[in-house]
Amino acid sequence: MKKFYITTPIYYTNSSPHIGSAYTTIAADVLARWHRIKGENVFFLTGTDEHGQKIQETAEKEGIKPKEFVDKITKEFKESFKLLNISNDNFIRTTDKEHEKDVKRILQELYDKKYIYKGYYESYDCVGCEQYLTETDLVNGKCPLHKREPELRKEEAYLFKLSEFQDQLLELIKSGKYCILPEKMRKEVITFIESGLKDISISRLKEKIYWGIELPFDKDHSCFVWIDALWNYITGLKEKNKFKEFWPPNIQLMARDILRVHATIWPALVLATGNKLPKTLFIHGYFTVNGQKMSKSLGNVVSPDYLVKNYGADALRYFLLREIPFGQDGDFSESSLV
Repeated sequence: MKKFYITTPIYYTNSSPHIGSAYTTIAADVLARWHRIKGENVFFLTGTDEHGQKIQETAEKEGIKPKEFVDKITKEFKESFKLLNISNDNFIRTTDKEHEKDVKRILQELYDKKYIYKGYYESYDCVGCEQYLTETDLVNGKCPLHKREPELRKEEAYLFKLSEFQDQLLELIKSGKYCILPEKMRKEVITFIESGLKDISISRLKEKIYWGIELPFDKDHSCFVWIDALWNYITGLKEKNKFKEFWPPNIQLMARDILRVHATIWPALVLATGNKLPKTLFIHGYFTVNGQKMSKSLGNVVSPDYLVKNYGADALRYFLLREIPFGQDGDFSESSLV
């Protein structure tokens, strides 16, 4: 029987589910259901990304422990996906014990293979993105996505030798062995890699960021959120003893804002650990709401739960996939749905 393994990104638990996360998950669900109808053996993975500075800070502001905070948000995601009739085969959480254990194992393996080394990292850090930016990424000195000035940081850190994979990644993407769709996203990635990949920090000092997985080879550092999060695509199968049966993913769906990470750090990790590469990354565009970017500060974040309760899951699912051509930016308005 033909197998089909599809993933969504795992959703960051610093705030409640919104229409953007619902869109990616519905698209994945439609593909999973289609492949089941075709008689294929399907595994559909989704879940939540639960570590990192932003969650630590948000929980502290609310005066609760980070775990208590992520438990609350994850419950909202699970309930929301139930309302949307999502047929996922596993829901992975990065606070799952199995996941944490496997991330530690992989960190140790990369360290033993000399892919991880101790050094210093200096860069612009945007807490909103949970990722490092270069000067060329900034617009008027600010993160283009979060409109805030990033901090210039230099601190002791462990680094992953991403630069070592530059030529290999270029060859894999150009040849189509690591397929990125649509074509304009593939071109964007090639340009980005050709501009040069730098080694990336994979740790933060625990005295600053305690809400993360501790490095197995240095108790003073916690794992930076990306390595921990990306490994979910593997642990999500392992939790169900399905790794041998379903690896590698046939399609990984995501929005544009996490494409670079999935086109560089993620395949480099897979190559460094001797696993087979995922087959296809399929990227959808950004969402606007009534022509404006969706953001909490603008107060225009749309709750999928509200829409399902008012118009039904099937109407919302149909509308989202009909209204927005997959791979392009799209606009949501309640009046159009009505």
